[in-house]
Amino acid sequence: MKIIDKIIFNESKLKDEEIDEEVVRVKAFIINNKNEILVAMSNGGVQLIGGHVEDGEQQVDTVKREILEEAGINISKEDVSEPFFEVSHYIKNYFNTSKNVISNVFYFLIRTDDMPNIFNTNLTEEEKGHNFKLKYISCKEFKPFLEKYLNNEKEINRCIAKETLAAFEVLINKIV
Repeated sequence: MKIIDKIIFNESKLKDEEIDEEVVRVKAFIINNKNEILVAMSNGGVQLIGGHVEDGEQQVDTVKREILEEAGINISKEDVSEPFFEVSHYIKNYFNTSKNVISNVFYFLIRTDDMPNIFNTNLTEEEKGHNFKLKYISCKEFKPFLEKYLNNEKEINRCIAKETLAAFEVLINKIV
């Protein structure tokens, strides 16, 4: 697996030997032929389609599963690029569990003109409860759109916006 770029967020200055657990996630830039990016709006924030890699699951299979569950789009393995970006978050006391966790997020590029199908999704109760909606944003407007979330009242939404902006910068340099 070739990673083009990587950034690390480690505000707690944790060392690798202090990590109790690793969490692996994937996120997908789903871009159509109009150069629009599909985003999920939920809980007052915005993010890309994606989620946790389950035990024994390959990242490409997670990308496929998450796109089907959250957008109702069925893609093939051939539609999934190699990851082009990785973000690592070192998190002290992960969700008040007393565990120190490294969360590694891998970003993928998916090109498809298939439209989201709400009738083919399998949203979690949490996603349903947080008013989960999908929206296309033009690549040209994506950065200013995301920057609005950098001052969001919720830390998680600010963190996701900052991370997604970093991934977008790498993506734009890759596809230009």
